[in-house]
Amino acid sequence: MKKLASLFIVLLVVTGCRINIVNNINATGIVSFEILQQSAYGGREQRSDMVITNQDDLQSLYSELNLGDAPHVDFDTNNVVALFLGQKSSGGYSIGVRSVMVEGNVATVKVSIRKPEPGENATMAITTPYSITVIPKTERVIIEE
Repeated sequence: MKKLASLFIVLLVVTGCRINIVNNINATGIVSFEILQQSAYGGREQRSDMVITNQDDLQSLYSELNLGDAPHVDFDTNNVVALFLGQKSSGGYSIGVRSVMVEGNVATVKVSIRKPEPGENATMAITTPYSITVIPKTERVIIEE
């Protein structure tokens, strides 16, 4: 009987902790996102960001980048953010989404940019890093570094 009571208490504590973690994440507004494409090669030559709100525009971007057919995205519930770091003279650079926070009808996308450290070995090639990411749909998207 003591073992059964101990097991029940452990399960109650573990379940209670997990609920608090989920509620904490939701309370801060941090939401999940999905990376569709990310590469050091094949992006745009100029630094830019764009928010895509329909399948036709996503397909146009995929065609521009020679990526073939774009995956189907439910644009009733999602937007797509494309980030381009621009042309770089060596490897070791990358760009991507670090986090997405939704408050009301505004999504704030935190961008992560990696640059090679001085003295770090890097590919000696011209690169054009980019990232294409699905985020929850909001009326406004703010992109922050």
